Amino acid sequence: MTTIRPFAAAAALALATALTAAGGAGAASPPKPAQKPMAGSVSGTVTAVLDGDTLTVTPDGGGKPIELRLAGIDAPEICQDGGADARAYLAELVLKQPVRAQIGNPHGEPAPPAAGRVLATLWKDDIEVNRRMVEEGQAWSVRIKYDRGPFVPQERMARALSRGVFKVGSAAVSPKDFRQRHGPCAEGAAAPPPPVSAPPAAKMPAKPETGGFRCDGRTRCSQMTSCAEATFFLKNCPGVQMDGNRDGVPCESQWCRR
Repeated sequence: MTTIRPFAAAAALALATALTAAGGAGAASPPKPAQKPMAGSVSGTVTAVLDGDTLTVTPDGGGKPIELRLAGIDAPEICQDGGADARAYLAELVLKQPVRAQIGNPHGEPAPPAAGRVLATLWKDDIEVNRRMVEEGQAWSVRIKYDRGPFVPQERMARALSRGVFKVGSAAVSPKDFRQRHGPCAEGAAAPPPPVSAPPAAKMPAKPETGGFRCDGRTRCSQMTSCAEATFFLKNCPGVQMDGNRDGVPCESQWCRR
């Protein structure tokens, strides 16, 4: 009996070792979890513009290009009226330019982007590209609840100033309504080839020759900083209250004294 116990102990030890190894091997290969969405900030260069709210950024230092959907906005479909113009405007603004993308869904959009794309807020220097596209009438603000959305005031201003798709005489249809009526654009339908260089400058709205002022909702003389600014607002912006005697000269007692 004394000669059997050492062998039995050795066999038991070998069996325990085998079972432990088998258990470890099984634990080492469970199903891989789904990849989490990207987060954080990415700096790189815009290498392609697909439409008025979708583009591709190649990260600095190399790496796989990232297809971004601009958060908070909805540009015309490429086969919709205004779709080609919106893409051309975005291309002129950022194509082949260095940008910074803040990855995420800051506005809580209920509909996720198409597979392979990520939502982002895009910055070119100090310009928030998402906001600029709506300000220039090249996109709508998404609606989160009822008529609320991140860029609804900018959209209404663009409509009041007849910018972009809201130009005088146009029957602007939101991309959401267009998709509900016609479905998504067929691949390649009415879509020109992807731009390889910035389109002609004529695609960009003409900038005023009065110091680069922009209509931003101010309406009174007390909100102005110069006669030139007040004159620009009087001539170009809606709802201005700066010319009480209607002689065409704004803010005569404050900025434009004769």
